[in-house]
Amino acid sequence: MKRRRIIKHKTTRLLLAFSTCVSPIFSASLIAEEAPLKLADVVVTASKTGEESLQEVPASISVMSEDDLQESGANNIEGLTQQTPGLGISRNGAASRVYIRGIGTNLDFVGSDPSVTVHVDGVYQSRTTTALDDFLDVERVEVLRGPQGTLYGRNSIGGTINIINKLPEAELKRKVRLELGSDAQHRFSTSVSGALNQNESLLGGISLMKAGHDTYIDNVNTPDSKGLFDDDSIAGKGTLRYLAGSDAELILRADYNNTDKIPRSYKSTGLAIDGSPAPRNSTVNKPSDPFEVDFSYQDGFLKQINKGTSVEYILSLTPNWSMTSLTAYRDLDFRTAEDTDGSNLDLLITEVREEQEQLSEELRFNYASEKLKLVTGLYYLEEDHDSDVTINLNSISVISNFDTQNDTTAYAAFGQGTYGLTSQLNVILGVRYSYEEKKYKNVANLFTYDDKADWDSWSPKVGVDYTFDNGPMIYSSVSRGFKSGGFNVTSSDPEFDPEFVVSYEAGVKQDWLNNTLRTNFSMFYYDYTDLQVSDFTTAGVLSITNAADAEIQGIEIETSWMPSYDWLIAFNYAFLDATYKDYLAPGDIDVSGNDLNAAPAHKINTAVQYFQDVNEGTVSYRLEYFWQDKSYFTAFNQDVSSQGAYGLVNARVNFTPLDESWEFQIYGENLDDKDYSTSSREFPAGLPTSSGVTKDINAPRTFGARLTYNFM
Repeated sequence: MKRRRIIKHKTTRLLLAFSTCVSPIFSASLIAEEAPLKLADVVVTASKTGEESLQEVPASISVMSEDDLQESGANNIEGLTQQTPGLGISRNGAASRVYIRGIGTNLDFVGSDPSVTVHVDGVYQSRTTTALDDFLDVERVEVLRGPQGTLYGRNSIGGTINIINKLPEAELKRKVRLELGSDAQHRFSTSVSGALNQNESLLGGISLMKAGHDTYIDNVNTPDSKGLFDDDSIAGKGTLRYLAGSDAELILRADYNNTDKIPRSYKSTGLAIDGSPAPRNSTVNKPSDPFEVDFSYQDGFLKQINKGTSVEYILSLTPNWSMTSLTAYRDLDFRTAEDTDGSNLDLLITEVREEQEQLSEELRFNYASEKLKLVTGLYYLEEDHDSDVTINLNSISVISNFDTQNDTTAYAAFGQGTYGLTSQLNVILGVRYSYEEKKYKNVANLFTYDDKADWDSWSPKVGVDYTFDNGPMIYSSVSRGFKSGGFNVTSSDPEFDPEFVVSYEAGVKQDWLNNTLRTNFSMFYYDYTDLQVSDFTTAGVLSITNAADAEIQGIEIETSWMPSYDWLIAFNYAFLDATYKDYLAPGDIDVSGNDLNAAPAHKINTAVQYFQDVNEGTVSYRLEYFWQDKSYFTAFNQDVSSQGAYGLVNARVNFTPLDESWEFQIYGENLDDKDYSTSSREFPAGLPTSSGVTKDINAPRTFGARLTYNFM
């Protein structure tokens, strides 16, 4: 029987884009003898108690390593949706709208906050536009599904995405990556890290990236019209790491991202919110090609500069106690202009300018003994956010302007402990107290508002887990999540209250067949109250109320199986039943029983990968498939604001030589050239001269090749 070669330290060949619960690593050297066939552990830091095995953490977490992200083509968090059950991400211009298990929000203006938080190296990203910055020199991404109120606090009511970047080590590491593809796709990145002094106590690393592509969407308005949905960005980050003996560590980080592009387009449907023809339907040109639009406005743009610094200090106080201090500052400058009627008619142009600064501090104390793991801490956030929104209602010659300032101050104290009653049975107790105040001022055409509001909340968690001898770990938990209240930028009576969720979850994690098959299963039920629901009553006027309650329940399955050294198979499935329990929408329309936004009932992602040894190295062939059920974008559940069930197919071929000094991959994504939408805009349909609801257009079929060279 032919013996299989196993390559040291490489996860690339052994990982599937859609396997979110494992990161298989073979630890054998490059030898001709057969190594043990098994899936290895994945390390996570999601519980803030240090590194833990993913299979020993009693929570629903999906993890993607650097190699996973590269092989799956995930360049930012948007690429995680085809690999993570329960996760959905759409855009409103540059703003991300992240949903986990049916919890998310379409509120992305000043005065509001996300429902799923994004943390980069432990630092909360307050604004939804910065969440979509490209990955650069990332070690792994952790997606925590379900409320994370105790450890992560405000606005993590749906879950949390943790992006962990690489830390420099003493060994000199240098890497160059070049990617070229269709539509002038190009991505060049380079990184170098290593020791900066002789005794290897001072370490440093720097990474740079330039990326972009031509427009995916053609504008047929005139022969000289510019297309839409391109990209042009540069990014850089640097890290200094000082090791002060074995008891202390100081980490300084800085990052910079500059984006200049034409935003992706929202194409007019010509239909009103109820699906009937819009008033201007007969004069709206709707090109039959799904990747063509007819936009009258030719000067759309999106410019964003996002930058920040942080200082992390880790100190070992005693053999059992340690302290971590994380201080961070971030700065955002954002500007955009769009044709928001999405048509050949000159009806509606929206311009937005935002400037934001934030300062945060988290101070944690960790305790670890044979029976108890404990994390306690204090948190502080100060955010200043200025916004200037201009809505040009050209069809009725009206300009609405909102010049807004929102200053947020937030405090929290938290603690969570895991106590081992026996070697197999653990209990978890945790609680967080959160307080925040928002000072809000809005000067609009028709009104001026200047006031402040404050809210507080307790977010407890109780859990238990039990690990059988040579068997599965089972767990269950009850937790509470909290999302901040806020202000409606378009209203003279703007304040809305926080929303809350109580989560009941149970799960099983198990490795089978001599650790060649891994299955993680979870089921959950949410009691979701005081939802911050929004609807456009007229163009440029948004209604936001805490008028709704909802009920959410579902199951999730994540699997990965290695039947032999030649094959790796993954299959993930999510079932979701997320409905309004009680909601009377604007216009006194009862939508109780309707689906929540972006909550498909079924979602599947799967992949099959085959490895072939050749004399010069290893070739892998991989086929990926993603499918999700119909989803709605508004509470009214109208077909015009929805996306029917659809599937996407990707394929990749990867070659790695024996010495692993370089890798080469060719890929094709969305091979069926499927046109689909992930969001809609209803406010263009509020005009008496409306062109109708608009829906976004996503990337068409793309091809490319990627070369990575590691300097040995």
